[in-house]
Amino acid sequence: MNETLEGILKEVHQIRDQIKDVETLENFRVKFLGRKGLLANLADELKSLDDEKKKKFGYQFNLAKKEIESVYEELKQNLVQEPKVRFSFRHPGQKPLVGHLSPISLALNQAIKIFTNLGFKTILGSEIENEYYNFDALNIPADHPARDLWDTFWLDQKKEEEVDKKNQRSKKNKNKNTDRYLLRTHTSPSQVHYLEKNFPPFRIIIPGKVFRYEATDKTHEFEFHQLEGLAIGAGANLAELKGVLEKFFSEFYKKNLKIRLRPAYFPFVEPGLEFDVECIFCLNQKKKGCAICKQSGFIEIGGAGMVHPFVFKSVGLDSSKNYGYAFGLGLERIIMIRYKINDIRLFHSNDKRFIEQF
Repeated sequence: MNETLEGILKEVHQIRDQIKDVETLENFRVKFLGRKGLLANLADELKSLDDEKKKKFGYQFNLAKKEIESVYEELKQNLVQEPKVRFSFRHPGQKPLVGHLSPISLALNQAIKIFTNLGFKTILGSEIENEYYNFDALNIPADHPARDLWDTFWLDQKKEEEVDKKNQRSKKNKNKNTDRYLLRTHTSPSQVHYLEKNFPPFRIIIPGKVFRYEATDKTHEFEFHQLEGLAIGAGANLAELKGVLEKFFSEFYKKNLKIRLRPAYFPFVEPGLEFDVECIFCLNQKKKGCAICKQSGFIEIGGAGMVHPFVFKSVGLDSSKNYGYAFGLGLERIIMIRYKINDIRLFHSNDKRFIEQF
C-alpha cells in the first residue's frame, strides 16, 4: 500500500507542469482528490486493515493527501490569477454615461417653474378615479359619449348592487360614492377634490398622465399628459386668463406671443373657449409655406373658460359669490410644436435616437 501511495505522489509531480488551463486542472482534481479518485479508493482499503497497520499507514496517507491538495491549490492560484491592469496617466479618460430627463419631464419642470412665478401652486391627483369625480361632478351626464365603453378605460369591479348591499349606502350618496372606477380621462377630477377641501381664493395647476381608449396615430395616444389650471377668487376673469396664457407661452417658447380666444363647448365651463397661440414659426406674418399653422398665423393649443356654476354647486360653493377660470392643454402637444416633432408616439418609443436629442 505504501508503494501505491508513492506511485500516486510520483505521478502528481510528473504531470503538474503539464496543467495549463482550468479544464486540465479539474481533471487533475477529479483523478486524485475526487469522490471516486485514487485517494478515495485508497482510503476505502484503509478500512479493511487492522488497527496497528491502519494507524501507521493512515499517518502516511494524510501527509500525502495534504501534499496533493497543496499542489492543487498552487496550480489553481496560478491559473485564476487576475491579469495586471496597466494604467497610463497620459491616456485620456472615458466620459461616463450619464442619464438625463425625458423631454416630457424637462417641459413639465419648466412649465411648473413658470406657473409658480405667476402665483400658481402645483398639486397632483390620482390616475385611478371614481366615476362621480371624473364625470358627474363636472357636469358630464350619464348619457355623455365619454361614458361609453369605447372612450374610457373602466376597471373591473364587483356588481354595483352587491357593493351597495354590503356597505348599506343611502340613495343620497349613491352617485358620489359609486364603486365604478376608471383610469382618469382628464386631470379635471382633481379640481373637484381640491375644491371640496379648500376655500377660495387660490390658483393651482394640475399636471399628470391621462388615458383615453382610442386608436393611436401620429397625433393620438391612449396615454398622454395634461396640464390643467384653476383660479378662483377676485380678479380670476377672462382678461387674467388671457394674460396668464400669454405670459406662459411667451416664457415657454422664449418669444413674445399673442393668444387668440374662440368660443367652444366644454361641459364644466361657461362660457367655454378654445385658445390658440401665435405661430412660433412665422409669428403671425402668414409666411407662404408655413405648414405648422397652415398660413393662419395661430396654432390651436387647448381649452379654457369660466368655471361652470354646476361645478361650484357639486362642491357646496355658492356660484353667485365665487367665480374663476380653468384651462387645460396637452403637454406633448406643446413640446411637439416647440421641436417640430411629427409623431406623438415617439415620446413612449424608448428610441435612444429620439430621446438623446433632448
